[in-house]
Amino acid sequence: MKSGTTSPVAMRPLKLAALLLFAAAPLAHAQSTDAAPSAAAEPAPAAAPAESTLPAVKVTAQNEDQPYGPTKGYVAKESTALKSSTSLLETPQSVSVVTREQMDQQNVQTLNAAVRYVSGVTPETRGGIATRYDMLKVRGFDADKYWNGLKLLDNGWYAVPQLDPYMMERIEVLKGPVSVLYGQAAAGGLLDQESKMPTVVPLHEVGVEFGNYAHKQATFDFSGPIAGDQRYLYRFTAIARSEDGQVQSTYNKRIAIAPSFTWRPDNKTSLTLYGLYQRDPRSTSYGSVPPQGTVLFNPNGKLPSDFYDGDHNFESFNRVQEAIGYKFDRRLSNAWTFRSNGRLLHLAQDYKSVYASALEDDLRTLDRGTAASNDNLNTISLDNQLEGNFSTGPIDHTVLFGFDYQHYASNFDAGFGTAPTLDMFAPNYNQTITPPDRYHQVLSGTQYGVYAQDQARWGNVILTLGGREDWASSDSNNTTYGIVSHQFDRAFTFRAGLTYVFNNGIAPYASYTESFTPQAGTDINGNQFSPEKGRQYEIGVKFQPKGYNAFFSAALFDLTRKNLLTVNADNPNFQSAVGEARSLGVELEAKASLTDSLNVTASYTYLNTKYTKDNSGLDGKFLPAIPQNQASLWAYYTIDRGPLAGLSMGAGGRYTGTTYSSDNSFKVSSFFLVDATLRYDLGRAAAQLKGAELYVNAQNLFNKEYVASCYYGSWCAFGYGRQVFAGMNYHW
Repeated sequence: MKSGTTSPVAMRPLKLAALLLFAAAPLAHAQSTDAAPSAAAEPAPAAAPAESTLPAVKVTAQNEDQPYGPTKGYVAKESTALKSSTSLLETPQSVSVVTREQMDQQNVQTLNAAVRYVSGVTPETRGGIATRYDMLKVRGFDADKYWNGLKLLDNGWYAVPQLDPYMMERIEVLKGPVSVLYGQAAAGGLLDQESKMPTVVPLHEVGVEFGNYAHKQATFDFSGPIAGDQRYLYRFTAIARSEDGQVQSTYNKRIAIAPSFTWRPDNKTSLTLYGLYQRDPRSTSYGSVPPQGTVLFNPNGKLPSDFYDGDHNFESFNRVQEAIGYKFDRRLSNAWTFRSNGRLLHLAQDYKSVYASALEDDLRTLDRGTAASNDNLNTISLDNQLEGNFSTGPIDHTVLFGFDYQHYASNFDAGFGTAPTLDMFAPNYNQTITPPDRYHQVLSGTQYGVYAQDQARWGNVILTLGGREDWASSDSNNTTYGIVSHQFDRAFTFRAGLTYVFNNGIAPYASYTESFTPQAGTDINGNQFSPEKGRQYEIGVKFQPKGYNAFFSAALFDLTRKNLLTVNADNPNFQSAVGEARSLGVELEAKASLTDSLNVTASYTYLNTKYTKDNSGLDGKFLPAIPQNQASLWAYYTIDRGPLAGLSMGAGGRYTGTTYSSDNSFKVSSFFLVDATLRYDLGRAAAQLKGAELYVNAQNLFNKEYVASCYYGSWCAFGYGRQVFAGMNYHW
C-alpha cells in the first residue's frame, strides 16, 4: 500500500499565480510504481510513479486560425511527445491521440473510457468499481497522468487528482519510457490530457443528458474573442453530473468549472491562463470481490455484479481540486522560440471505507477492515524550454533545451482498523463500525532536471538524440510515531531514435528509451534502494497516405523494468531491489476520417508481460490483470443525403483476452463488449432547430456480465454493466 504525504504548505492560488507567471524554473517530483500491496491490505489507489513536465504552449493546431483548435475527425497529425512541433510520422515512438470528436461520438465519461480503443492500453483494470481513480496500464505497466504537459502529482496515498474528460480537447498516449524529456516516470509511459483552450472562432454549446443508474448531467462550453478583438480570447467550460454507482448503495457526483483566457499582443507572443475548480462529493466505492463466487466456483452461489463489501453508513468520500496554470510562448527570432508552462494545484480529500480483507473457509464470510484518510496536497509544476531551428551544412537541426521543476507538499491523517464480518450471501449493512485510530504524516518532495534534444534531418533521414539529468529528493515525517526519513536520487536517462520518411508517407523507425523511478526505503544493510530503471527497444513503421486523412502504425517493442523490490533471498523480513519484469509486445493501430461522413479507429495488441527475476515465487509468471491479446474496432457514419440526412450511427467492439491472478493460480475469462450510438441533427428536419442534436449512446450494449480482472492478492473487480445515455446538445 502506498504511503506518504507532506506538510500543509498553505499555498494561496492568487499569490502563487504571480510566481508561476514569472518564475523561469520548472519542478519535479519523485515516486514509486506498481508494487503490489499485500492481499490483506486495502487495495492502493493508482500506482503513482512521480514525474513532471511536458510541452509548453503549442500554438500550432489543426485549424491554423485557432491557437488551440480542435482536430477535425479522428486523425491527429502532431503530438507533444517530443515537446516540439514534430509530426507523429517523424516521432520515433509509438504515440496515440484521442481527439475531441472521437470522445464526443463515443460519449466518453472517464479517462479509462477515452482510451478503450487505443492500442497498448489496458483500461479499467479495476473494472467499474474504483471510478475515483484512473486505473489502467500501458504496455502492461503503470503510466503517469499529465495535464497540459505537466504531471498530475499525488501524495502517494489517497490524494490522487482526477480530471473530467469533458474538459479536454484531446488525450495523448505516449507509450514506453519517457524520462529523457519528462524526468522520473513510470515505465509504461504517460497520458497527457490537453484542456479545451480559447478559440478564435466563437463557440457556444449547452447540453443535458440522462441515463440508467439515475444518471443526470448538464454541460456548457463557451469560447471566442472578447468584444470581437482576436487579441483577447476566452473559454468557459463546465459540467455537473449525478448518478448511482454500479455497486449498490453508492453514488457519483461531480461539478467542475474550467475558465481560461488567452492574450496575443502580437503574432510572436501568446499567454494563456487557465483554472479549474472540481468537487467530487461522492464517488462510488473502492472495494473488491473475492474470486470464489465470481471467477471460481463457490458452493454458496454466485455474487451479483453490484455486490458491496462496505457499509453505506460508514462510507464517505469528498474531494476538492483547485488549480491555476499558464502557457506562455514567445518567438524570439526566426530560429528560436521560448516556451514556459506552469501550474499550481491544491487537492483536499476526506475518505472512509470498509473493505474486504480475507474470505473465511466457509467461502461466504468476509473478514473486513476499515480505512480512513484526510488528505491535503499542494503541488507546483514548471517546465521551461528553448527551441532552435538551424542548419549545419546539409543537416537541419531542431534542438530543444529545457529545465523543469516540481514540488509537492502534503499531509494526511490516516488509519486502519477492523470491522465486523459480512455474510456475502445475506449481507447486513447496518452494523456498528468503529472508526480507526489515525496517525499524522507529513511528506514533501522536489525534483528538477535539465534536458537537451536534437532532431537532425538529412534528406529523408531523421536522427533524434536526447539526454537528461535529474535530481530528486523526498522527506517523510510521521509525527505520531516519530519516524523520519530522507531520500535523494540522481539519474541520467538517454534516448536515441532513427526514422526514414519515404515520399509516399511510409516511415519506418527504430528507437531506444530509458526511464527511472525513485523507490523509498532501505535494504537489509540500511542502504537506500536504487531507483527502478526502465529501458525499451522499439521498431515500427508509420504510414500517412497522401491524399487521405488517415494514419496507420505498427510497433514491436521490448520493455524491461529493473531494480524492482522483492523479498530478500536471505531474510524474508527485508526487501532487495533485484526484481525484474519484462513486456514484449506488438501494437497495430489505424485511424481514418475518410470523408466528412466516416470515422474509423481500430487496434490490436499482443503483450507477453512476465516477471523475469523475483525472490517471492513470481519468477516466470504473468503480471496480473494484463491480457495477452486485445482488439477493438469502432466506426461512425453520418448520412448526408436522402430522407435520413442528418442521422449518424456508430458501433464498436472491444475484445480483452484471458488474464491471470497475482500468483497465476487461476485465470480470468476473456470478454467481448459492444458499444453503439445514434445521433440526429434536428436542423436537417427543421431550419428553426439548427444547432440542436439528439443522441443515444450505449456502452456494453448487451449487458455482458464479466470480471474485469483479479489483481493484488487475487482480489477481483466486476466490469461495467450496460450504460445507456440519452441527451440533447445545442450549438450556436
